This record gives sequence, structure tokens and C-alpha cells, in this order.
Amino acid sequence: MDSIYASPEDFKSLKHKERARGLHLLEYFVNRCHEKGVACEAWIRKGDPKEVICLEVKRVQPDLLVVGSRGLGPFQRVFVGTVSEFCAKHAECPVITIKRSENEAPQDPVDD
Repeated sequence: MDSIYASPEDFKSLKHKERARGLHLLEYFVNRCHEKGVACEAWIRKGDPKEVICLEVKRVQPDLLVVGSRGLGPFQRVFVGTVSEFCAKHAECPVITIKRSENEAPQDPVDD
């Protein structure tokens, strides 16, 4: 097997794309909430998503936490677990998990 090399610039580019993707998704869903008259907050934090979300719930003390579900298969779910399952068990507020089909996702500007 040949070796693979990724330069530091490659990693910076990847981080930039992931951040842009995250910001785009947040903006999309916050705007959708506001269009429906639902007050919401959104932000990007670093760390293990399930831990960070539960810490933010403790800090902000929301009335409700809404999380999305990616629809992991049974094998992945057993070995990886899911963020939504963790939050449902550990968040200090009610949790709603939204499962959506791929065609409901906004267009990703990073992949254009």
C-alpha cells in the first residue's frame, strides 16, 4: 500500500470547509425557526459533540433541546453510539430528536 501525505495546509483547508459547512447549516436552520416564529439560539463549539451539547444545556438551561439524527445503521450505533441518544439520556431538559430524509437537507455551499 502506498503512503498518503497530507500537508498542514490540507488540514487547514479541511477545517475551513467544515467550519463553513457548519455555519451554513446553522444559518439555514436558525432562519427556518425564525420564519416559523420559533425563538432559538445556535453556536459552534469545539469538542465531543455529545459532551459539549450537554454542557451547553447545563449552561443555557433551555426549555427544550432539538437534535438531529443522521440515521446511523445498527452496527455503527452499537459501536459509536449516537449524539441524539446520549443527549436524550443526559441533557438536563426535554429532548426532541428530528429524523429527516437527505432531500430535506439544505444545499451545501462547500460542495458546489
